[in-house]
Amino acid sequence: ITFAMSRVSPKRLERTALTVFKFLHQKEVFVEINLIPNEAMRLLNRRFRHKDTATNVLSFIAPKDFPSPEHGLRYLGDVYLAPSYIKFHNENIEQLLIHGILHLLGYNHTQRRARMRMQKLEDSLWRIISSSD
Repeated sequence: ITFAMSRVSPKRLERTALTVFKFLHQKEVFVEINLIPNEAMRLLNRRFRHKDTATNVLSFIAPKDFPSPEHGLRYLGDVYLAPSYIKFHNENIEQLLIHGILHLLGYNHTQRRARMRMQKLEDSLWRIISSSD
């Protein structure tokens, strides 16, 4: 987990990611979680999504042939979170991490059916994670 600025607990985010992997039977995988300021998020969003505004979460899937340096673990990609944006909009960073990881695993919300499937999965994962507190 890379912190540009934040008071977010890396242990909570790590626990959230591990719970998602376990629930979805994803073994020997890892993601990079980057907590960045709003301006950096805006620049990423502009460059890769052509939207010149900050956002809460962005996910970037690793190329299939990307080398995995972490002891044989498969690298899924990067999740970028903007803690100050998330806090300002009264959102939950762990729920957004779940959302970002699901994107790395191929889930999307471009069509109604896929959106409903992804939302149901997010809700199930959040219930598991929030009940373990």
